[in-house]
Amino acid sequence: MDLERNRKANPALISLSTLFLTGLLTLLYSWHGDPSNGESFRTLAELRSLSEDGKFFSFREPFPFLLLSFWKSIFGLNYIPAYLSFGAFFLSLGIHLCAYIMERETWKLNHYLFCYLAAINPFSYLVPLNMLGELVSFSFLLVLFLSFRMETVVDLLILVSCTVLGFFSHFTFFLIGFTIFVIKAGTVGIREKKKQQSVFFKRRNLPKLFLFGYLSVLVLGIILLGNLNFYGAHSFGFMGQAVWKYLLGFGSFILILFVANFLLRSEKELNSLPASIGIFALIAISGYFTIRPILGVDKIKLNSLAKDVTSLKGRLIVDQDERIYVSPETSAYLYFISKQKTHFTSYPEIREKDYILLSEVWAVDRKLLQREVKAKNTPYLFLSGERVLINGFLWKRIQTDPSLKTLKARSIEAKSELSDQKGYDDLKAFFISWLSSSKAPDV
Repeated sequence: MDLERNRKANPALISLSTLFLTGLLTLLYSWHGDPSNGESFRTLAELRSLSEDGKFFSFREPFPFLLLSFWKSIFGLNYIPAYLSFGAFFLSLGIHLCAYIMERETWKLNHYLFCYLAAINPFSYLVPLNMLGELVSFSFLLVLFLSFRMETVVDLLILVSCTVLGFFSHFTFFLIGFTIFVIKAGTVGIREKKKQQSVFFKRRNLPKLFLFGYLSVLVLGIILLGNLNFYGAHSFGFMGQAVWKYLLGFGSFILILFVANFLLRSEKELNSLPASIGIFALIAISGYFTIRPILGVDKIKLNSLAKDVTSLKGRLIVDQDERIYVSPETSAYLYFISKQKTHFTSYPEIREKDYILLSEVWAVDRKLLQREVKAKNTPYLFLSGERVLINGFLWKRIQTDPSLKTLKARSIEAKSELSDQKGYDDLKAFFISWLSSSKAPDV
């Protein structure tokens, strides 16, 4: 079999390959049924809230979730199949666009196989489950990389539309990706365009001035975001962790595609049938690791918690105006599974009659509560699985009462799991109001 014959990159074949990989990834994601990571349930909660209530569940960059809701409606899928297939499509699309940017002339069989290997490797495989907004933003950034010419009005429209959509898909990832785009467009791209004597590049120093100005504004912006606690109390740490997470996820398949394209150009042996068999074997090995169970949230405990909350509200032990505060992941799971609405931010402030969830409260501490806390209206409610709901009044008492000091660590931990109101949340609220104010979440 001759695999060395030149084959022009065919957009139709690349599109078919994108759809095939989408189906393959959807099958792999569905192998173990429901996703089990907290971020997936936050996405599913957003999808259910948009579909059934017409509102966002929380403050998020709106465009990926509006697009996901449209995807679910147009294909008539249930929540989890819609979510998994949507993420699989954008991962497949991003990888094929990235590969096409690296090689626009000749695509052989092994170019497609390397795309599949890049998608199924253990690092990038989890990207749609943990970074869906970033993945959608990544696709728009790739369209920018692919179509940037600035020669016609259409090029300008593509630049503006992809910039806006990428920005509304994920703010943090867009800043990183757009910076890379500006650096590339301001160096390699500009040098190529200078040869064409385009009116955009008559002044040789203009691109350099623009690049220097953008990078200066970016550095100043990062310093301000960190010092103003835009992402919370540990803004610089958050940004560092985000960059590391993106390097592991997106960087892994970009590196695979880059090395693969370099070797396919320089080593003819990699275009042979034995090489194709070897790549296919690597795909099979990666597939084995991806279909193994992935550790995530404890759905058994969360299901019992959902039943407890439903029972308490159904029997009016907890009134509708009494809030229950839990972690964001727990709140999203409870809403998606049972549509029970709980609060997961420290704003609004916990009132004395509101409840906050304490986990891993052992039998000895339960007895301590029964012995030390005497009140007409019990300020605590025992739940299954070593969990207790305590009201705001009791939480404050635990902080100062020496007889309840063994519960202090648990109470502080429960409060710390709540999400703080950050500048980032205000920005996402602005995004939602700008795109669709009627879909703003209830606070």
